[in-house]
Amino acid sequence: MITAVSLLGITEYPEKRSQTIPILAIFILFMVVQPLLPKKRKAVSTTYLAVQMLLMIALYFIVPQVDYWAILLIPSIIYAVQVFSLEVGLLWVAIFTTVVSIIIVDRHGFGVALVYFAAYIFFASYAYLLEKTEITQAESQQLLVELKKSNQKLEALASNAEELATIKERNRLARELHDSVTQSMYSLTLLAAGWRRLAAKGDLLNVEDSFAEIEEVAQQALKEMRLLIYELRPLALANQGLLSALQHRLNAVEKRAGMEAYLVADDVLYLPAKVEEALYSIAVEALNNALKHASATSVTVKLHSSDSHIHMEVSDNGCGFDPLLLEESSGMGLKNIKERVEQLNGKLDITSTRDAGTKIKVEVEV
Repeated sequence: MITAVSLLGITEYPEKRSQTIPILAIFILFMVVQPLLPKKRKAVSTTYLAVQMLLMIALYFIVPQVDYWAILLIPSIIYAVQVFSLEVGLLWVAIFTTVVSIIIVDRHGFGVALVYFAAYIFFASYAYLLEKTEITQAESQQLLVELKKSNQKLEALASNAEELATIKERNRLARELHDSVTQSMYSLTLLAAGWRRLAAKGDLLNVEDSFAEIEEVAQQALKEMRLLIYELRPLALANQGLLSALQHRLNAVEKRAGMEAYLVADDVLYLPAKVEEALYSIAVEALNNALKHASATSVTVKLHSSDSHIHMEVSDNGCGFDPLLLEESSGMGLKNIKERVEQLNGKLDITSTRDAGTKIKVEVEV
C-alpha cells in the first residue's frame, strides 16, 4: 500500500520529487522501526503517530492535487488500535479522520472524505478484532499450560492421597492387631503359664474349666485373625458387585468362625458405584460388631429395593448394647456407619436390646 502510493506520488508529479522523496523515505523509515518501539511506553507511541500524521499532512500540502496521501495513515491507525486501549485507539481514529476531513473536503468534496472515514473505521475494527483474537489465543495457551500444571498437581495429590490411605489402613490394621489378637495371645500366654505352674504343683482341680477358658480366648483370637486376613485381601466389590462381595464376606469370615450367616436379597440390584461402596462398608462395620463384640452365633444381611429406595438390614442374635453409645462411644464402628449414611443422605435406624440382639436398618434413595 505504501509502495503503491509512493510510486504514484513520485511518477505523477516529477517536479515535486525533490520534496516528496525525502518525506516518503522518512515515513517508510518510521514504518520499518515501528515493530521495535516499546509498546508499554505510550509516550513514544504517541510521538510516533503524531509524526506520521504530520508527514502525511506535509505530503498533501506539497502536492494538494491528490488525495491518496491519506491512505498512508491506515497502517498508523492499525498500530494505534493495537498499542493503545480501545478508547484511546478510537480517539486516534477520530483525530486522523478530523484532520483528513479538514484538508480534503475543501478540495475534493465530502464524498472523498467519507470514503477515507469508512476505510479508517474498517481497518480500525479489523485491527481491534485481530488484536483481541491474538490476546484470546495467548490466554487460551496460558490457560492450557495452567490446566496441565493443575492436572499434574492433582495427579500428584491423588498419588499422595492413595499413599496416605494405604498408610492409614495399615495403621488401623496394626491397631486392630495390637488391641485384639495381641491381647488375646497375651492372655493365652498368662493362662497357660498359670495353669502349668498349678499342674506342676499337683493342683489339678478345675482343669476342665481352665481349658475351656483357654479355648474361648483362642477362639476369639482366631476370629480376629480371620477378620484381619480377610481385610488384607483385595476387595471383590468392584469386580463382582455388592451381593457377591457380601456373600464372599459371609463365607470367608462369619461362616468360618462358626456362625450361621445368611444373605437375603433381591435377585438383581442395579446401584451406583458410590452407593454400593457405602452399603458394603456399612454392612462390614455391622458384621464386625457382631463378630467381635456381640458374641453372636447368627447374623443375617437383607437387601431389597422399593420404588427408588434401597433398604438394607443387618441383624444378629448377640448380646446387644445401649443405642445411646452411638453418640458417646468412639468404638464399635457405629460412628462410621452413621457418617456413611449421612454421606448418602439416607436414613439410619438402630434397634438393640440387651441379650436380644441388634438390628441396623439403612434406607437410601438412588
